[in-house]
Amino acid sequence: MRKQFVTYIMGNMDFIDNLKTLEHAGADFVEIGVPFSDPVADGPVIMAAGQRAIQQGMTAQRILETLTAHKETIQVKYLLMTYMHTIESYGEAAFIRDAEAAGVYGLIIPDMPAEYIAELKARYPERQLKLISLIAMTADTERIQTIARQAEGFIYTVTMNQVTGQNGEFHPELRKKLGLIQRNSDVPVFTGFGIRTAEQVQQLATIADGIIIGSEIVKRFESDTQAETVQYLSGIRQTLDTVE
Repeated sequence: MRKQFVTYIMGNMDFIDNLKTLEHAGADFVEIGVPFSDPVADGPVIMAAGQRAIQQGMTAQRILETLTAHKETIQVKYLLMTYMHTIESYGEAAFIRDAEAAGVYGLIIPDMPAEYIAELKARYPERQLKLISLIAMTADTERIQTIARQAEGFIYTVTMNQVTGQNGEFHPELRKKLGLIQRNSDVPVFTGFGIRTAEQVQQLATIADGIIIGSEIVKRFESDTQAETVQYLSGIRQTLDTVE
């Protein structure tokens, strides 16, 4: 399997156009952020983008309705990154039903611990929607093994002990823990947080099955020209394709 390019966009008024830009640039997955007033995992870039999306009137319902209307024209796999409050306010069963109807591949819920993810899976055994597991570098070996063995779709590993989009060093045990996760899982293991340059992509793609870029993409969609954004995305795709 080629190294996977996992991307993130905010669910704003332009998200379908941005999603298709990512698809054409070679993304394998697109995470769509459902705007939320009090996010816990989002850094300043994504948090500000979420506030603007809220001001535009974007909601979970509007995102799902838009995806449903466009799903036949989209080939790339897309997921929703959201929070427990949003799902509970929408109605848990209704959210899962409407997400599946909209063609959503999976859900990433940063504030839902693994134990709650397991309970959610048990409540909806017939669902097609993947519930994506996150693993922090601070997790101990036993917890990593438990989460990895229960994972579906792919595993989202966090490169550093910070919110998204922050500068800083990747966790010193990242390579070791990625290896542990891969040995205990039957699904691909991707890594994200703080990744923005081709050099970082080259480094991390040698030890992970794919990389996740969020804040940098959100920032470029807002500040760069379309051509500049496509050039950046294509460069990341090309870098990934050079890694065995």
